[in-house]
Amino acid sequence: MKKQLLILLSVITTISLSGVTSANDAPPVFDTENPAIYGKQLVEYSDRKLHGWRDELVAGKMSLYDTNGQSVLRSFRRIGLERFGQGDKSIIKFTSPADIKGVAALNYENSGSSDDNWLYLPSTKKVRRISGANNTASFQGSEFTYEDLNDLDPAEYQWQFLKEIQMEIDNETLPVFKIEGKPTYRDTAYSYLILYLSKDHWFQAQVEYFDKSGTHLKTRTSSQWQQFHNQYWRALQVEMANHQTGKKTVLKFSDYLVDLSQYTSKRTGKKRANLTESSFTKRALTK
Repeated sequence: MKKQLLILLSVITTISLSGVTSANDAPPVFDTENPAIYGKQLVEYSDRKLHGWRDELVAGKMSLYDTNGQSVLRSFRRIGLERFGQGDKSIIKFTSPADIKGVAALNYENSGSSDDNWLYLPSTKKVRRISGANNTASFQGSEFTYEDLNDLDPAEYQWQFLKEIQMEIDNETLPVFKIEGKPTYRDTAYSYLILYLSKDHWFQAQVEYFDKSGTHLKTRTSSQWQQFHNQYWRALQVEMANHQTGKKTVLKFSDYLVDLSQYTSKRTGKKRANLTESSFTKRALTK
């Protein structure tokens, strides 16, 4: 009887993990005995747990700090489109200062393989494709690469659960799963990363990146978390610190809209329309 029950639980787990999980569903039965399977299940469940947001729009400030702590401030706007299971799309466009205003980047995430990126420079009025090794280059002088602009795709890594620990975020103790991920796609600057996944809310609290030699290169820390529509968690501040150069880039977000249809337009007084694929084209970069 016990053996039959275990088989049934295994079947239920497989079905749950292979399908789309509702945000209100309880976590499935995880295989905690196998670190590779367990790590993969945790990351996949987190990815599905927070899906369903459809689209988003946010304004932000980007501060670039040099080794002496001096900073340069930029403003930007970002829009995103959810395409669950296919790869999301996004555009980030700088709005100030004058020397970078209008510069914009378009990203198509490709689930299971390297993503597609394009860059628009107003000075040349041309859209340039960012491909291959260029995906590992700095994004406009920041500590983020084009590769870092994309969400972590569970299908693009070999995962390994390490342990459960507690860490400090926003002066609060946060229980997290510590999970190792090794990229399986080409054109990456990293040999592996360490993901710290919130045990309570399933968001990615921190990511440590290790270069090709296995040396700790950067740490991305997400903080000031806010929940939208009682479901979707977003960090209002993201810091990328480079441990080898001493530089860092800090993103601070404001005016966050998640699922535009949930908001009323101040101009028309009517419900906003959701973004469509037409908002995420190379032509859209130039507008």
